[in-house]
Amino acid sequence: MKNQEKSIKYGSMWQLGVHRLTYGDCRDQKLLKHLVGQEKISLICCDPPYGVAVVESKRGFLMLSKDKEIFNDHLQSNNDYRVFSRAWLEVVVPFLTKKNTAYIFNADKMVWSLREGMIDAGFKIAQLLVWIKSQAVIGRLDYAPQHELILYGWYGIHRFRHSKDKSVIFYPRPSKSKLHPTTKPIGLIRRLILNSSEIGEIVYDGFLGSGTTLLACEQTKRRCFAVEIDSEYCLTAIQRWEKLTGMKANKIS
Repeated sequence: MKNQEKSIKYGSMWQLGVHRLTYGDCRDQKLLKHLVGQEKISLICCDPPYGVAVVESKRGFLMLSKDKEIFNDHLQSNNDYRVFSRAWLEVVVPFLTKKNTAYIFNADKMVWSLREGMIDAGFKIAQLLVWIKSQAVIGRLDYAPQHELILYGWYGIHRFRHSKDKSVIFYPRPSKSKLHPTTKPIGLIRRLILNSSEIGEIVYDGFLGSGTTLLACEQTKRRCFAVEIDSEYCLTAIQRWEKLTGMKANKIS
């Protein structure tokens, strides 16, 4: 994987069947224009850094080549995180369809700053969904968290296909991942995608990580357009997609 990483430059892009992935910063408007082109995004489904300074370790995540921090996870102040959230969301707005939806994962600490950042970028906040996990995460908090929060909203007008779904979602937490410290269950992402998009529409993930949104889009016949700021995760996502589909990604720039 190391030799492959060396060949990746900022702005590198891959075509993965009907999907696209680019290496870079999702706050970069030129990068997003290069990724999306004349297409339009119907759904934002993102799992941005939570501002809790998670450190990934090669001892705990065996496919990673070295100890490293999650990019932008150092944003500890509420205002920094609000500004960060507004920045990456504002860049997406020009590429949205008239009817669109956003699902953005977060934790208790920064969810209110995320909310303010979404409002600053012009989004309507509709509801706060709760993902209940099968196991709690052991850490320094007084109460071990067994949930994550999902801010649900849209820019302008939205569409919702499954009116009987619930705001509290139960999905088993993935077993300790060798791919990424905050990997989400594919079934959970698939459920959100099915609720708020149609076959063939574009789902955007500006923080692709190890590629769960990409795989969920493949399984639901949606098109994933994604950005990832870590070259190692780009390769991991590509490898997961290639393993799932039996196809090969094509580096197009």
